[in-house]
Amino acid sequence: MSVNYDLYETPNPDKSGEELPLHARVVLKGSYTAEEFVEQVTAFQHMPHAQVVGVIEAISKELRHLLLKGFSVELGDIGYFTLSLSVNKEVTDSKDLRSPSVSLKDINLRINRQFKKDIETELVLQRYHSPFRVKNLLVEEKCLQRLNKFLEKNPCINRQDYAQLVGKTKTQALQDINAFIERGILKKYGSGRSVVYIKMK
Repeated sequence: MSVNYDLYETPNPDKSGEELPLHARVVLKGSYTAEEFVEQVTAFQHMPHAQVVGVIEAISKELRHLLLKGFSVELGDIGYFTLSLSVNKEVTDSKDLRSPSVSLKDINLRINRQFKKDIETELVLQRYHSPFRVKNLLVEEKCLQRLNKFLEKNPCINRQDYAQLVGKTKTQALQDINAFIERGILKKYGSGRSVVYIKMK
């Protein structure tokens, strides 16, 4: 089993027109939901489903509890969780800063060196041409033709499927889909990660 990657253009922030070296990114084969991950662990690690769910919930609660108390938390061989903060105004003197101006920026995971090394040792990379790096994007009507053809065979479509269908990023795909909704071509159904789009009759 290998990890697919592709080479992408690197945006030039100064907009000088100079081409920067290409950079490599993993082309994801999909994603696992929390429930799917539990099923994977249950099947391959030969553990009861309820036990896996319980352990994950217990770890999640204790991790949150300890981070809220200001600790760094090491999680097995994976790495360390820590909080990072941000200040919402510029100050040069600490006396000018009040506590409400400081807030949570992110929750960081610093990967354990051995965990990273183990992944690196076993990693097999394979070049794959991703549809998301296409320069000449399809015009809207061409996208609509592909969409209609897809919906002739399928009852609905999600954003990821549409993005792959027309070779656009997920953001570009959502822009197209919203335009189709406004034109009365598509209708949104569901919520959160379960959102799909069906053809209006």
